[in-house]
Amino acid sequence: MEKKIIQSLYANIVAKDELRPIMSGVHFESERCYASDGHVLVIYEEGKPELDGKTMSANGEELDGRYPNVDSVFPNKESYGTKLVIDIQQLHNACQWQTRQEGANENDSVVIGNVGYNIRTLLRICNVMLTSGNPRHIKFFNSDPNRPTVIIGTKLRGLIMPMVFEEANIDAEREEEGYTRTYSYENLVNDYVFNSWKKPEKKSALSWLD
Repeated sequence: MEKKIIQSLYANIVAKDELRPIMSGVHFESERCYASDGHVLVIYEEGKPELDGKTMSANGEELDGRYPNVDSVFPNKESYGTKLVIDIQQLHNACQWQTRQEGANENDSVVIGNVGYNIRTLLRICNVMLTSGNPRHIKFFNSDPNRPTVIIGTKLRGLIMPMVFEEANIDAEREEEGYTRTYSYENLVNDYVFNSWKKPEKKSALSWLD
């Protein structure tokens, strides 16, 4: 079991909602462990026999309650859907770059294969998937906008719920502060590739007086 993967589950996947304390931990079994916040789920195919059946907080305390049955929501291999040609490392970098741009909104989304995803949620699951193995071995599957998307990595299986989007809003300009933007996958990546190397323009002191 790799500690960096467990750390990434706590940092990126577990719920921060105080109303569901059991979801703020990682649930362990003898041969696997997993975490979810209701929007994403990641299963790590290594466990810890001495923690079998326990949900542990990041500080090592056992949490009370019954963890949801993840097998009831994770599809079987025949239902993964279409495998897309996605460079997960590049997708991660593009999502990360976009979230750092001025005016970025926590509800901004990207459409991949006609399925919408919240960019920040997609970034979180990419963070975890990239902690294990070669990024080239990570496979991205989706089927339709109403079903969860599956991401398969080395010893990791991930699930992310889709997001509703309006077709007419794809790649539309941000109209005002707080406006939610929907990117196409191509434009999200191109924006990162062509603009991430540029140094941000430095504003002169008291520029508002110019």
